[in-house]
Amino acid sequence: MTKIIQKLDTSLAYYVHSKIKNKRLDRVLARINTGELMVLLLLPYMVYIHGWDFWKPLVHVSITAFLTDILILFLKKTTSRNRPFIGIMGHTGEHPDMKHSFPSAHAANSMVAVTVLILGYDYSYYFFFLSILAGIGRLITLHHYLSDVMGGWLIGFLMGILGYFIKYLLMN
Repeated sequence: MTKIIQKLDTSLAYYVHSKIKNKRLDRVLARINTGELMVLLLLPYMVYIHGWDFWKPLVHVSITAFLTDILILFLKKTTSRNRPFIGIMGHTGEHPDMKHSFPSAHAANSMVAVTVLILGYDYSYYFFFLSILAGIGRLITLHHYLSDVMGGWLIGFLMGILGYFIKYLLMN
């Protein structure tokens, strides 16, 4: 099963590199595919929905994302999987982040945020598209393989559910 996943990951990364990836798209995705942009998109909506109580879901999401980051960092250090741009594009470098591809923290944290907001605060299911876009951006820039992004989404979704249940237990 692992070999099938690796073959799919590598095939998709080569396809992205040869057919989709370009400098202009990388520049755009580098600017929009950040957690800061997601906060800038969500914050006005949160203020609109919650008024001055917007800080409650913001803190809830932040704490859950922080806990997710700790788990992601542990998994990245444990697996030490090279990023696709090393194997596919031949990039080299001594930066320690080059060997930490699995799982995608961008995918995990975006999924944590939307899961907590949807389950815990009745936000629209359309917010899942923000997380999908974050994952696609990581694939197109060759920062992650498909399995890295899907693993991040799964971890983020599970941590988001855990965050929801913690809120539920504390409120009742």
